Amino acid sequence: MILTCLSVSGFRNLAEQCLQFCPQINIIAGPNGQGKTNLLGAIHVLALSRSFRTHQSRDLIRHDAAGFCVSGTVLSKGNESLLTVEQSQNGKILQVGGSKRDVFDYLGRLDLVIFASVQIEQFKAESEYRRRLIDRGLYHLQPGHLRRMAGYSRVVKQKNSLLRESASVYTKTTAELLDVHQIAELGAKIIEARQFYVETVRQKLRVHDNRFTPEALDIKYLAANEISSTASLADIQSQLSTRLRKHREREIRLRRSIVGPHRDEIAAEVDGNSIQRYASAGQQRSALLAFNLAQMEVYFDAYGEYPVFVVDDVDSELDQQRINELLQILESKTQVFVTTTKPGLIHRSGRYPASTFQVSWRTA
Repeated sequence: MILTCLSVSGFRNLAEQCLQFCPQINIIAGPNGQGKTNLLGAIHVLALSRSFRTHQSRDLIRHDAAGFCVSGTVLSKGNESLLTVEQSQNGKILQVGGSKRDVFDYLGRLDLVIFASVQIEQFKAESEYRRRLIDRGLYHLQPGHLRRMAGYSRVVKQKNSLLRESASVYTKTTAELLDVHQIAELGAKIIEARQFYVETVRQKLRVHDNRFTPEALDIKYLAANEISSTASLADIQSQLSTRLRKHREREIRLRRSIVGPHRDEIAAEVDGNSIQRYASAGQQRSALLAFNLAQMEVYFDAYGEYPVFVVDDVDSELDQQRINELLQILESKTQVFVTTTKPGLIHRSGRYPASTFQVSWRTA
């Protein structure tokens, strides 16, 4: 999968421009504050329709613009697709080949893996981020997982709204019976899918060539509420239904939903020790990188090509040796975008082509 070109206008601090990219290594260099990360942000928006730094797409509109437009051509298995994301204060429009698409049909046209400082902190600290990391990988393998997650989130949001409004309303309406059925049905499918994906990634982490850390890295899926995630789909659904009824009174007291996969945990360990509690900053970076590389291999097994790999501010996150080790792993497999203030630290093998973009005054 290759992003051959990118056009941006009205996006963050970037000037209007069109760039042609190398199919292997793309080094985006320049001083801080010039727009390097915003250029990666535009690529991320084109791929996933949202930024990796903010959930509010309207915040990405340049202060003097009415909206932004990001478009690019993607080459995948010999086929070209023109993708476009337009954002105004009134909303967002996604297009493929000039035709409007909803988010479910748009995603998957440009798949990428990103490694950045914000991801490192979230990987260590936030259970929600680790769940999203698993779910994003699942979107690639099971396109229906996105709709499943959207449906589940909608039901839980409605339930929480009822619980906050009034416990009496919640207990007297049919909503209680409906959410038990819907949460159990959708939640069981989510748990089953997450268990499958985590085990698939674990297998890749055990292959030495796919690991970026000398330590033994492992991840484990811990379904909330003592649900056995390795059981059959029907049994998982039955377990969820039982837990939902068991904790009904407690949920009413707390006025929030406490049963379901929105409370699952993804535990990461290095040499048997929790990354969240014991790993050094360097081990955390290496662990996330190893996980990213394992995800790439899972993707390749499914589609016969690798997703695009993006690294923001590489010289602040990795030392020179690891920078070059990473590029040696990636350059023969996939297209790579790397931002840096110190391009001299990057020493390539020379076996594959590369392009260097110097970013200055909002222009590459």
